[in-house]
Parts: sequence; structure tokens; C-alpha cells
Amino acid sequence: MINTWRLTRLQLLSSFGLNKALHTKDVRERRKLLLLSIGILAGVLMIAVVSFGYSFMMALTFEQMGRMDLLLAIMMAITSIVGFFTTIYKASGVLFSYKDYDLVMSLPIKTSHVVASRVLQLYVLTLFFTVMVMLPAGMVYAIKVIPGALFYLFFLMTLLFIPLLPIIAATIIGSFISWFSSLFKASRMISLVLTFAVIIAFMVGSFTLNGNEQVLADMGTGLADMIFKLYPLTAMYVDAVCSYRISSLLLFTAISVLSFIIFAAVLGTRYKAIHTGLMTSHESSKYIMKPLAVSSPFRALYKKELGRYFSSSIYVLNTSIGMILLLVMSIALLFVSSEKLGELIEIPQLSQYLSTLAPIIVSLFVTLSCTTSSSISLEGKHLWILKSSPVSKQSILLSKVAVNLTITLPVLVVSCVLLMISLRTGWTESLLLLVIPLIYACYSAMMGVIVNLKLPNLEWTSEVTVVKQSAAVIVSMFIGILSLLFPFGISLLLTHVNDNLILLGDGMLMVAICVGMFRYIQTKGDELLQKL
Repeated sequence: MINTWRLTRLQLLSSFGLNKALHTKDVRERRKLLLLSIGILAGVLMIAVVSFGYSFMMALTFEQMGRMDLLLAIMMAITSIVGFFTTIYKASGVLFSYKDYDLVMSLPIKTSHVVASRVLQLYVLTLFFTVMVMLPAGMVYAIKVIPGALFYLFFLMTLLFIPLLPIIAATIIGSFISWFSSLFKASRMISLVLTFAVIIAFMVGSFTLNGNEQVLADMGTGLADMIFKLYPLTAMYVDAVCSYRISSLLLFTAISVLSFIIFAAVLGTRYKAIHTGLMTSHESSKYIMKPLAVSSPFRALYKKELGRYFSSSIYVLNTSIGMILLLVMSIALLFVSSEKLGELIEIPQLSQYLSTLAPIIVSLFVTLSCTTSSSISLEGKHLWILKSSPVSKQSILLSKVAVNLTITLPVLVVSCVLLMISLRTGWTESLLLLVIPLIYACYSAMMGVIVNLKLPNLEWTSEVTVVKQSAAVIVSMFIGILSLLFPFGISLLLTHVNDNLILLGDGMLMVAICVGMFRYIQTKGDELLQKL
């Protein structure tokens, strides 16, 4: 048990780059740790506040219906679905595809302890999000219902078991996709397609359950039936927490814990065989000599960076899922008008809100699809090759920016055109809908490079650590969201001012910031890169 705890602790510390910062005597590293801690705390508080506000607004409706239990049911289902989505494409990387596999397996530690530490790492990371979402929901429920003491006891107990089944399901599906794709030559592309297909199919299935019209017409039992049909353990959770039923509490706990134990035990016995199967790849035996092509240094760097991007399924999934969701949403609005959608969710002016705030909403998807915030860290111990290359450091950094724009701009243009058609925007709104997200795409790409230069993590063992959990990714995402909250907050405060003028002013400000960041990369990029 002590070995399992030590491995888990080291893996969690290294996931956020904290291990080096905690033991270094370098003042700059300690300053980075302080900034990272502040950023993480601010992000946690922001998510908690949003969760509390979202729960409170839903509670107002459920209170009138006399179904406050639906609040906890919905939030529990949301955390489970989000945990499933985020685990399905990082499970294989955390459990199997880490660089120090040979080193860890050669240690005098049982394989079961290694497996337990990797599974616990997944559990802790998922539990962290679960707590941020469920605690505010529990607070709102307690304020509105004023339950007995058993509620708090049962709520805290069940909180620990909510992530278990989603982790199991996501790990099995993610590992199966990796294994199946490894049987073919184009394994990475097949893995990406299958993972995207599972995620999109799951999302579409969630919104096309039978009886959807009845659910919307009868917001009482209909909504509860839909949630319980989607995830049956929600019914046990609600009975245990809201009705204080010991039998439901024991059944919910037993199913979650026993499933997790069986899963970990089976994984432990077949761990090495599964790792070998997942890491097996097929290469072509034929090699055809072709004429060598000559290209400019920037183009060569761009091709190298683009190849590195598509060589990592975790990298692609984590940075492109936002653009895929944007495209899916844009296509969906072609079949469900914004007016009808506003009637369904009881927001009559939703069409007007979407027309005016669409550039901000689209830009949010863009800022969540930043590839550059981890592109330098992914170089790892091979960064010295780039640093010693006879090319300008500006070209190295801008090639990473170009890859980011290659990923976002095509999907962005197509999605904006579809939104123009579905929202029937005017010429001014259409121009802003296209231009503002394009500006934010450039801003996000250059900002990610600068943040990654300031907060690099070159000593990672798993790509998941860099792509999902590094300080640069968290900080750049936080800065991107803050930059969008600025025009959104102004539009709420200055209701008498035309929203188009606010968006125009924000666009001009962001252009000036982009020019400043470009000049900063030109003048300081070489120096910052050489210091790494």
C-alpha cells in the first residue's frame, strides 16, 4: 500500500510540474509555482461559482415543480458524463502510454501496485472535477430544502464513489479503441476517428432519447425518467441522498466499489499483455526511394510540427474536440431553429442573444482549442535539437502558431457560415461573427506560445501530463476565458450600447494585443527559447 501511495503522489506532483518547483532553489521556479497555484485557485473558484449559479437557477424551476431532487440528479449525471468524456481519451495515455514504463516496471514493486497507482491517478483527477461541480450543487440543495443531518453524511460519502463507474467505462472503451486501431497501419488516424465517433454518438444519443417531446412537455417525471434511463445509478444516488434510504446507499456504494475493484484486479493480472497489445504497431515493409524535396526552413518546420501534432492522438483529441463540438452545434442549428430552441428552453429572446453573442460563443470554442500552449513542452528532452538548428527561433515559434491556425481556421470558417445561415444574421453581424473569432484564433495561438515559453514542462513522462494538466495549458485557458468575459461583461453592464459597437471595440483591442504579442515573439522569442 505504501508503494502505491508513493507512486500516486509522485505521478500527481509531476502531472502539474509541481515536483520540480517544490524542491528547486531557483527563485524563478518558485515564482512560477506561486503563479500556478494562484491560477489553479482562480480556476477552481471560477468553476465553483459558475456551478453554484447554474445550480441556483435550476433550483428556482425545480422548487416550483416540487422536484428539488432533480437538481442533484442532473448535476450527478453531468459530472459522470463529463468524467466519461475526459477519461475516454486520456485513459490509455495514463495507464499504458507513458515514457518511463520500462523504468517503473523494473523497480522492485509489484505490478498490481503500479496498476493501482495509475488507476488512482485517474480517479483523483476525475474526483477533483466532481467535487468542484457537486459541492456547489449540494450547497444550493441544502439552502433550498434545509435537509436533515443524514443528507450531509450521505452526500459526502457518495461523493467519493460518483467517478468510479465512468472511469471504468471510459477506460474500457478507450483501451479497446487503442487496441483495435493498433491492428492497422494507420493506427493513430483510426483511433482518432473511432474516439470522435464514440463521443459524438454518445452526445447525439443523449439528446435523441425516446419520449423527448414528452420530457419537454412534462418537466416533472419526464425529465427524471430521462436521467434515470440515461444513467440508472442516478436513481440510487437520489434515493440515498435525498430520501436517506440505507439500502440505496449500500447498493450504490457496493456497485461502484466492487466494479472498481474487479476492474483493477483484472487489469492488474493482464496489465503487461494489454500494454504489449496496445503498444504494438504495424509498419509498411516496402520502402520506395523518392526524389528529395527542398523547402524553406519555415515550411520544413511547419511540416515537422504538423506531423508531431497528428502523431499524438491525445494531443489531437484534447485540442480539437472544441472545434468538433462547434461544428456539430452549427450543423444542429440548421435543423432546430433558434426560435424553436428558445421556446423549448423557455428563453423567448434566445434568437436575439445568439445573433449578438454568437462571436463570443464561437470564440470560446476557439480559445479552448489552443495547440501552442503545450507545443514547446512536448519537445521534451529533444528541444535542444531545435535550439541548435540553423534556423531563426522566430520561425520555430511561428511554425507552431501556423499549425494552431491550420487546425482552427478551416472548421471556424465553415461553422461561422453555417451559423450565418441558421441564425439569419445581417451583414454587420455576419462580418463580426467571422472576424471576431478569427482574431481570437490568432490571439489564442500566439498567447499559448508565450505562456508555454514562460511555463515549460520538459521533463514529462506521459503526454497527458503536458496536454491536459500542465501549468501552461491551465494558465492559457484561464487567460483565454478571461479575455472573453471582458466584452461579455461590458455588454451586460452597458445595455443601452449597441452590441455590435462593443464587439467592434473588442475586436480592435484584440488586434492591438495580437500585434503586440507578435512583436514580443519577434524580439524576445529567441531569448526565451534559449533559456529553456
